[in-house]
Amino acid sequence: MTRDFDAFHQGIYEQSFEEIRTLKGKLPEDAVISLAREVLRRVAERATVIKVDAPSPIETQIEELAQALISHDPHAGANLIRTARADGASLEEVYLIYLAEAARLLGIWWEEDRISLVDVTVGTGRIYAIIRGLAKIFPLAIYKGQKSAMFTVVPGETHTIGIKMVTDLFRKNGWDIDLKIEPDPDSLAEDIRMTKPRIVGLSAGGEHSIPTLAKLIIGIRINSPATAVLVSGQVVKDSPELVRLMGPDATAFEFDEVEVEMERLWQMTEPS
Repeated sequence: MTRDFDAFHQGIYEQSFEEIRTLKGKLPEDAVISLAREVLRRVAERATVIKVDAPSPIETQIEELAQALISHDPHAGANLIRTARADGASLEEVYLIYLAEAARLLGIWWEEDRISLVDVTVGTGRIYAIIRGLAKIFPLAIYKGQKSAMFTVVPGETHTIGIKMVTDLFRKNGWDIDLKIEPDPDSLAEDIRMTKPRIVGLSAGGEHSIPTLAKLIIGIRINSPATAVLVSGQVVKDSPELVRLMGPDATAFEFDEVEVEMERLWQMTEPS
């Protein structure tokens, strides 16, 4: 059986890190702190969800990875993950042991003031980018027959008429749409982790929704890396550059644009 450690996508890693680094640079400090905590929390808690039947790496390996993630070398952490994969570590071990334990350690160092906000911002950005670089290796859920997706509004949004109308139109056109209205962020993250939808369509209001939307996309990428993300709503018109920096797979404003992009994403995520 061939290993797929070389399937790590360096280009996606570099692009994802640059996008999240630039996005954080455009947000207020409290939003940056919130995003950093979101990455640490989501990644660290993954190890408690799925138990991996494998010995944990020794503490020095985890500490080496954590140090590499905040080092001046932008590729040091990713290279250690490549080495672990080449040495036989499974995707689950890399994700649920190496990255999860390194995230926990960075969180501890941050709480103990051993590292700065700048350090943890860099480290969480690299963890997130590594997960994005591994995304194409994660298995997709298999759907036979009816096309399906999850639609939801950004938590806190009160205007839901638009997404309900779009849901009705997609259902009329033969899609099986799981609509989440007024979602609790943690419950939504758990739903996505369990169901691993091929596509999640997110509807967000104006620029005020940017921090929450960014956290939601981060949660989706960590809980279901292979899921495609489409962003729609007023935020696409009001803040196109900030939305782009979140790295969605598609954006759309008008219904016909949403329809075209949903078809494209369905084809894009078709298991080969």
